Amino acid sequence: MGAAENLPDSKRLISQLLTEDPGLRDIVGEFVAGLGARIAELRQARERMDWELLTTLAHRLKGAAGSYGYPEIGNLCAEMERQFRAHQADEFAEQIASLAGFADAARAGLDDPPTR
Repeated sequence: MGAAENLPDSKRLISQLLTEDPGLRDIVGEFVAGLGARIAELRQARERMDWELLTTLAHRLKGAAGSYGYPEIGNLCAEMERQFRAHQADEFAEQIASLAGFADAARAGLDDPPTR
């Protein structure tokens, strides 16, 4: 599952939370700004093959993504969590690439937010 397959045609990912309340942009922006660090944490845990940490990080990101209105990110992280629980990381590079694509698209969505 590549990032291009999951991104909208515009390559912008708009938080569902912002479509309901554009006033939450700063809060959603903090989440989006932190995605790079979360991806780095996942990569570091993968280098150490720390299954428990990989599972925990994917689980936390899944929940946060849902809370901030990004179900696409949450769905990807749910799949990653499932695989990490089974000690599988064969698709890790592709999943991280997808996650990075979602992060880029979320940043683009913040730069050009929806109007009501």
